[in-house]
Amino acid sequence: MQFIDLKKQYRIYNREIDERIHSVLDHGQYIMGPEVKELETVLAGFVGVRHCISVGSGTVSLEIALRSLNIKPGDEVITVPFTWISTAEVIMAVGAKPVFVDIEPNTYNLNPALLEEAITERTKAIMPVNLFGQMADYESINRIAKQYGIPVIEDAAQSFGA
Repeated sequence: MQFIDLKKQYRIYNREIDERIHSVLDHGQYIMGPEVKELETVLAGFVGVRHCISVGSGTVSLEIALRSLNIKPGDEVITVPFTWISTAEVIMAVGAKPVFVDIEPNTYNLNPALLEEAITERTKAIMPVNLFGQMADYESINRIAKQYGIPVIEDAAQSFGA
């Protein structure tokens, strides 16, 4: 079953896409060219923030967030088991242990009612995952995280702009 017809989408926008590709080929700045700055400016404006740093994948963005918090071997990061593999993969890539908290059956997002019992002295971050365009219950999650002084890293790969 085909969910998205990428060929049809390309046919609709092919002139604009081809123009932009040829622009990059003409100026030859394949890394950090003017299109990157333009993208970051548009994305920052879309979500109402001053800065945006684009990276090659959502996986890389999560790893950057974990490393910026100095998360290391022996640390724990709380996340959900119902997600793409990258969420747990990056936690293990920095040497930490993923601690899984079950999801809410109606949203498929982290169940805040189960969060507090998963927190230990080794918990260094909480990484909820927003699925299917639905936001996790950040009001509850952030309240608990603040109580314990634990940062929250939002895996928003499926909910940009939500």
